[in-house]
Amino acid sequence: MEKRTSARLAFRAKAYIHWNNEDIEGQVENVSVDGAFVTAPSQMHLNDVVALTINDTPTVGINAKVVRLTSTGMGLRFEKTLHF
Repeated sequence: MEKRTSARLAFRAKAYIHWNNEDIEGQVENVSVDGAFVTAPSQMHLNDVVALTINDTPTVGINAKVVRLTSTGMGLRFEKTLHF
């Protein structure tokens, strides 16, 4: 069952996830106005809150919650909606 409420866009950019006093480097694979999928090594858990920085032009920083974990990365839901 599809739980997404907004369309995803293919989007690749370097990302940094600040969690548990660590900065973890990753790659944004896709993004929507309310979330993103980021490939990165992770020991995070569902519902952990992280600070996500997406390095693109301009750089975007936003708090997000881990809502999905896979073997390659994580789905993050933004605390605020992004406006493109």
